[in-house]
Amino acid sequence: MNTIEVHGVKKEFGEKLVLNDISLVVHKQDIYGFLGPNGSGKTTTLRILLGLLQQDEGGVRVLGMNPVSAGVSLRRRVNALPESHGLYGWMSSQTYLKFFAQMYGVTLTPQNCTYRLQQVGLSPNDARPINTFSRGMKQSLGIARAMINDPEVLFLDEPTSGFDPRGRREIHDLLLKLNQEKGVTIVLSTHILDDVERLCNRIAILDRGKVRYEGRLALTDRNQPSRYRFHIQKGSQIPSSWSYPGISLMERKDSWVTCLIDGVSPAQAIKTLVEGGLAIIEAEALSDTIEDLYLTYTTRGADE
Repeated sequence: MNTIEVHGVKKEFGEKLVLNDISLVVHKQDIYGFLGPNGSGKTTTLRILLGLLQQDEGGVRVLGMNPVSAGVSLRRRVNALPESHGLYGWMSSQTYLKFFAQMYGVTLTPQNCTYRLQQVGLSPNDARPINTFSRGMKQSLGIARAMINDPEVLFLDEPTSGFDPRGRREIHDLLLKLNQEKGVTIVLSTHILDDVERLCNRIAILDRGKVRYEGRLALTDRNQPSRYRFHIQKGSQIPSSWSYPGISLMERKDSWVTCLIDGVSPAQAIKTLVEGGLAIIEAEALSDTIEDLYLTYTTRGADE
């Protein structure tokens, strides 16, 4: 059973179509990167996965359950750190964790509280109110709270926001440890591509309410799709209907076409295109870094 399954989900707010027939799959113990510009639908999707919103069409399953109807039985097995998480500024970090432990039905002993705080680099002896904490300290406390119930699935929205490079590396190491040693499946929504490159094994790129790319983040794997740009001889007609096996048209600009090649070798792809009537002057392999993928599949959006 997959940990998360989303099939044909649509969501509208008034006349605005926010999610347009999106589908994706998160496997058990993935660290799944959720990417896209502001306004692409990431936050709306996360809210649907958490049962905070109901989709208008399509199906959603998290740990085999409907997030809306499953209620407490699912929420005890998952947790989340939203980008704008509420912190009660008058509380100390210990009081804050104990408060949320009660909400999740977790008995938090002093030893466990100490462990949770030390796990994210906070001092258990710091009794100051939270409103005196730095932004990074507040984010660390939010992560500690999100792990309070030892979730099987952890949803994180911009988890390293506010951290310096050392703090980001410590959070990276913590998330990798949770994933590899505890088997936690992590869904990570972020704009920081370095976080994705270091942590994620699979990604989805959203743009304008649609999943534009989903796949493994193994960019040097020869079995993964590769991108090529072909220069077509002037006068050679580029067909309006593109139907070459294993070759998907991504962009057409002047006498150049950019293609995603999947399941065939570049040499076979060129042969197929030539036999299909395209006179290719030049073929250029495009690097597939995470930045390349992001820029290829996204456009500039407005805030969600």
